[in-house]
Amino acid sequence: MYLVRPADFADLPALERLAQQAGVGITNFPANRERLNDKIASSRRSLQTDVVQPGNESYLFVLVNTNSSEIVGCCGIDAMVGVDTPFYSYRIDEVVHASPQLQIHNRIPALFLCHDYSGTSRLIALVVDKAHQNPTAMSLLSRARLLFMARHPERFTKRLFAELRGENDKHGQSAFWDALGKHFFTMDFKKADYLSGVSNKHFIAELMPRYPIYVPTLPEAAQEVIGVVHEESSQSADILLNEGFEFRGYVDIFDAGPTIEARTESLHTIAQQKMGKALILTENSKGPMHLISAGHLETFRVTAASAEPQVAGLALEKTTQETLGISSGSRIQWVVL
Repeated sequence: MYLVRPADFADLPALERLAQQAGVGITNFPANRERLNDKIASSRRSLQTDVVQPGNESYLFVLVNTNSSEIVGCCGIDAMVGVDTPFYSYRIDEVVHASPQLQIHNRIPALFLCHDYSGTSRLIALVVDKAHQNPTAMSLLSRARLLFMARHPERFTKRLFAELRGENDKHGQSAFWDALGKHFFTMDFKKADYLSGVSNKHFIAELMPRYPIYVPTLPEAAQEVIGVVHEESSQSADILLNEGFEFRGYVDIFDAGPTIEARTESLHTIAQQKMGKALILTENSKGPMHLISAGHLETFRVTAASAEPQVAGLALEKTTQETLGISSGSRIQWVVL
């Protein structure tokens, strides 16, 4: 079985290993011990803080293989980006160039630097050990965040977005970065990606071009990767798209990976989740797989298990209750997997 719970300082070595394995392109989960420790500390502070409206809180969760007690994945949520510094994206739009005299009317796609997502909640850092990238583990880890948001809606905004990892080659080189960003930052993609993850973002505002970038002026290789998801992130992308996220014309300023967004309340897991009592099954469950959560903030837990909906609640096997640390009559939350 798998279990999702809030991250703790004892998880730091496992998070370092996952960050190293994740490689280049996941800027919000850098392979930096100090930065990862800060993320754990921030998550613990956020869980211990009374919140009436979202601010600069962040939440980090880990995926545990209960058979071995090994940490095999992690994910997170930023309650609101752009609190201290603007959160930058490229908005894809069109610029019209026309000449009535020549009877020419062209609509040219262009990239506009913007911070339209500042003040919005963000899903971050979905990383799973390659040996555990199966549909159950991936869906459990990704959607556990949404159950947490459904349990604590006051902590998040009504709009939610996620940045999907953009294309880069086996050497960690980005065609989009090489065509654009490198000329303004005078550094390779790996270094820019790393600095973005471990430092403040002031350098982005200081160095990025202020004017629209006309897409046809970029090399063909760079144009082809705009809005394209890295093949290693396709599974996590599909989970979010199936939840109801949509691409609305925004891409990352470093690798041009797509940004997807949704109204929080309309997402499948949040709209379909139910709450009630945990009931005990006297025999093995023949019901469908469910995502089941229990606990409050620091004691929040989510697992995936077979369960049987009943009028009074959700009937669980004893092992499932033990995994969640609950007993019959405990208040739980669930949605069909």
